[in-house]
Amino acid sequence: MRLIVLGSGSSGNVLYVESGATSVLVDCGLSAKETARRMTEAGLDPTKLSAVIITHEHTDHMKGARVFCSTAEVPVFMSEATRTVCDFPDNGHRIPWGETISSSEAFEIGSLNFYPFTIPHDGVDTFALTVESEGVKVGIATDLGYISQLVAERLRGCNMVFIESNHDRDMLKVGPYPWSVKQRIASNVGHLSNDETARWIREDFDGQADCLVLLHLSRQCNHPELARLAALQALDCHGSLFFPRAEERVRIALPDRASEWFEL
Repeated sequence: MRLIVLGSGSSGNVLYVESGATSVLVDCGLSAKETARRMTEAGLDPTKLSAVIITHEHTDHMKGARVFCSTAEVPVFMSEATRTVCDFPDNGHRIPWGETISSSEAFEIGSLNFYPFTIPHDGVDTFALTVESEGVKVGIATDLGYISQLVAERLRGCNMVFIESNHDRDMLKVGPYPWSVKQRIASNVGHLSNDETARWIREDFDGQADCLVLLHLSRQCNHPELARLAALQALDCHGSLFFPRAEERVRIALPDRASEWFEL
């Protein structure tokens, strides 16, 4: 299995995962043009995709889906509740629809097995997921207000974890957003703070992942080094043998460019 984060943050979330002949985008929050451009730069052909999965209806996760998928003729996998609130023009008539999925039922796309699970966020049917293929398990969890026991359980045993570290709480307090937006971000159905992600690392992370990739960092209310430092300090609580070479194995996905490739 190999993966690359093509976009991460409020400007648009797109993650590419492939195993063998199967390739999937998890979310399509960049514009269709930008998604295609970043795929091409990464050496990928948009028309060869097996599917696009949409985790929820917020714009930064589905903005490019209609144009991208209808142009590249890629099937969209989405829950019925999410499709309803997306309110696509002509009810999404031009979109090549794939399987209707939900936040509680596993599904397969080619050689990739997906296991979605409900997360605390203010979408109608928001889910995170693990994806498995050929004995490899990867966890992908963004857009959640806190890490519930269910989330912690599902992320155990992963060979790689992509997890949100959206904001620094102090930076959010003094940041440029209206108070109502700050309240939403910091709520239990908002986004993970660096502190909450660090708490998960201290209390529930099993140390099995080859790499931790921090996602969905706010440009206004976070800094990559703050997110990274919080994660490293949390790992340090376990001792040096728990997650050796931690500084090399904690990575950051930036909002304005694709990440490196991750291969398992």
